[in-house]
Amino acid sequence: MGCCCSGEANAKECEIPPPEWGKPMKCRVVKKTFSADYKVLVPGPEGEEEWMLVDAVGSFWDAGFNYFLKHRAPGQVDEEGKADSTTLGSVNIKGDWDAFSFKVCGADRDVEFGPFIDLWDGDVDWGVTSEKKLWAVWTYSKRAVLFKDKDMSEQIGWLDITGSGTWYEEEETRVIHDTDDDGKDRVRYEKYRTVRCRTNGFRYKFNVFNCDMVISYHKSGGSFWSNPTLHYKAANAWAPDVPLFTVSSDGGSEATIATFENSDPVSTLLAAYAISCKLNPSEFGSGAQSMCERHIHLGMWPGCSNFVGMPENEFERNFSQYPAPVPPVFVQAQANYVQHPIVMQPMMLVQAPVQQQVQAPAGFAVAPQGGVPMQPMGQPMAQPMAQPQMMAQPQMMAQPQMMAQPQMMAQPQMMAQPQGQMMQVQVPQGMQGGMMMQVQGPAGPVQVQIPPGLMPGQAFQIQV
Repeated sequence: MGCCCSGEANAKECEIPPPEWGKPMKCRVVKKTFSADYKVLVPGPEGEEEWMLVDAVGSFWDAGFNYFLKHRAPGQVDEEGKADSTTLGSVNIKGDWDAFSFKVCGADRDVEFGPFIDLWDGDVDWGVTSEKKLWAVWTYSKRAVLFKDKDMSEQIGWLDITGSGTWYEEEETRVIHDTDDDGKDRVRYEKYRTVRCRTNGFRYKFNVFNCDMVISYHKSGGSFWSNPTLHYKAANAWAPDVPLFTVSSDGGSEATIATFENSDPVSTLLAAYAISCKLNPSEFGSGAQSMCERHIHLGMWPGCSNFVGMPENEFERNFSQYPAPVPPVFVQAQANYVQHPIVMQPMMLVQAPVQQQVQAPAGFAVAPQGGVPMQPMGQPMAQPMAQPQMMAQPQMMAQPQMMAQPQMMAQPQMMAQPQGQMMQVQVPQGMQGGMMMQVQGPAGPVQVQIPPGLMPGQAFQIQV
């Protein structure tokens, strides 16, 4: 098997049983030499032992591969007596649902006539130089769908990684008139091309067993001689401090993955592998440059734009509704979080009317002390409101009261502080979880961050 075309393969025999639901594990995923497959290694009595195989299946003409997580027990064979493996899960990253869009921001052309020093002949030649330049911004989405079976008929999750960046292209063409040793005039053409594709940021959206997840990413280390280490962490959206998995990766050929008690190890391992090895920033940047080369061309005028692929709302409409039930471990963990939240900070009171930020903990807008948590992230409110509505009005200031004894002077009581007010906010069109939006509060405009995972039309509550 090579890297351009990969067929099916069997996992190596291993006495260690396949991973089980809810049991944490730690493994290392390493790319096989001259192959698109990856070995899953775990510590053994005599060093690392090959446990499972991530089998890549696809061809050069695809934008990606299908990956199958396989395990083989000792002596496992099929009905014909041939070596056989058990497929524990699969993920499709072939690019069938990817999307790319761009807009040309600027372009320039220039023509010059002048001398050129010919380094070969040591003389000066004359020619014409024409330059073309183009600047554009782009957005690129890589999508993956996770399945429980080899036939990819039982979906258990989906993944969307969207990045944006800039594209610069410059082409210089020289038409040079030269005279050879015989005194004949000759014309030669020289062409120089420069491109720069830069990724400015990422957004991760991950859903497994009908539960929204949040993914954080950062990198550390790295030098001129070595690549930085990429660190990923995924968690349930309603419990962002309880990790689902963590990954440390070199960005392509190797990754160390740890899963925890609140996860399905198979889907978790496949998702972690897809994120850290096949959809990492380096791979993503290469894919974005390929899309820019294919769809953006010199000669396009500023304002020219295009969109190719599957729109985001269509992708989520097709793959967000799947019959996989929410695992009992997720249901129990969510119930425990609601009853005894791990992070339960009261909201900050708005003291100034201008540009004061109020941010709810990811997944919940928390009520005042003594209250109860609001609705979990990602679930629409029962009655979405077009405009933020006040949930409670501040109390009036207490009026001074007289004491019962007439000879005593009346002492005014302290003014009652206005209580926190609950506001219900609906996510407007064009915005989503993680973005900042402005809300008109009782004391003026307030900047709030939309809880991660919310989509246009869904609502959340804040306290001001």
